[in-house]
Amino acid sequence: MRAITAYSKSSSFLVSFVFMTLLFGGVAFNTYVLTVTNDDLLVRETEAAIVADIGGFKSLYANAGIESVIRAVNERSKNVNNDFYYYLRDRDENYIAGSLQNWPDTNVNLIKNGLLDLTVELRNGASTTEDDYQQSAIAMIVEFDGKDTLLVARSVQQYEFAVWLAQTSSWVMIIIVCIIAILSLAVAYYVVSRINLISDTAEKIITEGNLSDRLYVESEWDDLSKLTLTLNQLLDKVEQSINGIRSVSDNIAHDLRTPLTRLKSQIENLPDNDEKERLTLECDNILAIFNSLLRITFIETNAKRAGFEYNDLSLILEDAIELYHPMMEEKAISLRQQTTLECFTYCDKSLIFQVFTNVIDNAVKFTPADGEIDITLEKRGDNFIVNICDTGAGVSDASLEKLTQRFYRAEKSRTTSGNGLGLSLVSAVVSLHRGELEFINRKGVSGLCCNITLPVQRAPDKAD
Repeated sequence: MRAITAYSKSSSFLVSFVFMTLLFGGVAFNTYVLTVTNDDLLVRETEAAIVADIGGFKSLYANAGIESVIRAVNERSKNVNNDFYYYLRDRDENYIAGSLQNWPDTNVNLIKNGLLDLTVELRNGASTTEDDYQQSAIAMIVEFDGKDTLLVARSVQQYEFAVWLAQTSSWVMIIIVCIIAILSLAVAYYVVSRINLISDTAEKIITEGNLSDRLYVESEWDDLSKLTLTLNQLLDKVEQSINGIRSVSDNIAHDLRTPLTRLKSQIENLPDNDEKERLTLECDNILAIFNSLLRITFIETNAKRAGFEYNDLSLILEDAIELYHPMMEEKAISLRQQTTLECFTYCDKSLIFQVFTNVIDNAVKFTPADGEIDITLEKRGDNFIVNICDTGAGVSDASLEKLTQRFYRAEKSRTTSGNGLGLSLVSAVVSLHRGELEFINRKGVSGLCCNITLPVQRAPDKAD
């Protein structure tokens, strides 16, 4: 099961989305700045300032005559910090007053309503620096009673630079925001992909029980890689501990099997009596326990798949049912089965047969006389589901997860024969086949159900 099934629901994506929302809020603001800091706005503001200045000169001319206009032009022309420039001439185009060197005749463009876009040249002393004697300006012309003509120009050079700087900064900010947004999405996708990779590998290790497998380390620079390295170290410790525990139990089982076999031979040489039979049964039971332990360990540690081939699960299940059919008839247990379904998959026939027989054996053992056992086989998607239910006493909910533990036996089964290893072997075989094993109590009636899920597997290529 993947840790994050939907990228859009991951916390990394949500954080990236919030981050991008804030960033695009900044983009919207910069777009607004681009809108308001344009040439049209600059022209409108300059036009309004020039019209207001001309209105002042007209009022001065109407009240005090041309001499007052000349004095006002000269006074303003002396202010080098003033961004208004003037050129006053008479009807013969002779210079009268102002801060401009000459009347501009070239590179003059009409914008609108008598508003001119031009380049003006300042007189000496009309600018603070030598490099500013030529200025980009916007101007208007006003005549006084058809005699004298005044050119009022306002420099827009500094404003043009401010507009250019604002627009350039806005575009740079928009590009940076877009790059950050793309990077945040890429980082979020990378984090989700790595987490899913770790989750898939961990699930594979759990499902197959192969503790020698390790999580893939892509790099060592990011935190997830460091976490992966730590988890691999943890797996090393777990593998060492489990292998140590297994080796102890396996060595005990292996070393004691030989003396027990000798002991059984000596018991068989004794005169026939009840005590001899009892001792022989005990020896057989202990040997069965040791053999089961070694068998489980072999399946879990070696995970041999040499016996795998294409088999029909329905036929294997039918053979297992047929083996226990006499026992069911002896206890008057009614059998309901739905197993007529072709279920071909790549599996070990003998191991799967042992799984079915162990589960059916438990069902028969704990189902009372005149009880009932239901066995069904069906296909759901890419899985085959075997369901074996009985009408026995069942187990407590707390005991369901412990049924596959070695030597575990529920309280209700203490009086029955067995060693508590049958379901452990079932669990090991199902894990070897990458399947799932689940026990649930029947609803409404007493009894226990065992659900065995086996995936549809194909034969591996020779290269595998």
